[in-house]
Amino acid sequence: MGSVDVWAQVLTERMASSEWLEPLLRWTKQTEQSVMPSIDQTVDAMDRADIDIALLSAWYGPAGSLISNEEVADQVAERPDRFRGLASVDLRKPMHAVETIRRCASTDHFVGVRVAPWLWELPPSHHLYYPIYVACVDAGVPFCTQIGHTGPLRPSETGRLIPHLEQVML
Repeated sequence: MGSVDVWAQVLTERMASSEWLEPLLRWTKQTEQSVMPSIDQTVDAMDRADIDIALLSAWYGPAGSLISNEEVADQVAERPDRFRGLASVDLRKPMHAVETIRRCASTDHFVGVRVAPWLWELPPSHHLYYPIYVACVDAGVPFCTQIGHTGPLRPSETGRLIPHLEQVML
């Protein structure tokens, strides 16, 4: 068996044109088009890297959906032998987020939920996360997040393990 890539995405035009992604594209000498590979190109790259399964992340942030849960479900449906999905939610709408987690977790396409704290500029100890944590526990799916420094030019404070994630774990 190869390996599992736990942080992957097939970018949409919305995400590729995000202002926060521009410095990363410049630093890595890429363009919006070069970071938007097709499903087949993604699977080819996985094969070259001996990756059996990739967890494709939906992205939702304060500006809205960058990669929707529906788009990820379609990508997973195209290659269910190679992909699983990680849903994302709008932290500002806790009840809708809980419903979204229940709906996504009840399908074969999604195996977890992912939220990038730096995108929201809210640490994982913020009260808006707690309904998400409970919904994940109830649905029996993991909550995935990012700890540490951001790649984009955004504050890294939200990614500090101590005190933010430590408070949640305690």
